[in-house]
Amino acid sequence: KSLHYVDIVDYGHLCLSEDMPELVEAHVKLVCNSPEKLIRSLTAVKRLSLCLFNHSMVQHRIGFCQLVHLELCGCSPKWWDLLTWILKSSPKLQVLKLNWWSEECYCSVKPNEDICTVKPIEGRWGQPSYVPECLTFHLNTFKWNYYNGRREEKKLVTYILRTAKRLKTAEISLLRCSIKKFTKKN
Repeated sequence: KSLHYVDIVDYGHLCLSEDMPELVEAHVKLVCNSPEKLIRSLTAVKRLSLCLFNHSMVQHRIGFCQLVHLELCGCSPKWWDLLTWILKSSPKLQVLKLNWWSEECYCSVKPNEDICTVKPIEGRWGQPSYVPECLTFHLNTFKWNYYNGRREEKKLVTYILRTAKRLKTAEISLLRCSIKKFTKKN
């Protein structure tokens, strides 16, 4: 029998795993210095929820050839570098959800929903040198929770809306204070 679902929470002790070629869904929250071994074991996953605080050690040679659904927590510094790498290495990605803050997020404190502010994004987002295959051929749903409208966030949203040729639904939520919905018709 193969493992089809995994929920991994690691404070920096494990950060390694065996290959899981039949894995369908993974929820991963990591705060460790070397997440590469664990990330390598998830390359066959179809649905991934990822909160990875220290992603600077992850080699960009890892690919997610079966990934169709990604929820990425935007709480780590320069998390968009991680996003750019995953977009480039996930040619079949159809659903992208950003900043899905959760009660168990180890990287930062969940925003107070009565106050519309979040931790500012550090540094600058750099768009990929080429349009990732998933944006050209597959991405049909884009959702960003806790969007704050800062310059780098605007650049990222503009890039995705401009390059996602199959996008049908985009939803951007400002800390649940207000929601802007866009529908793109083919």
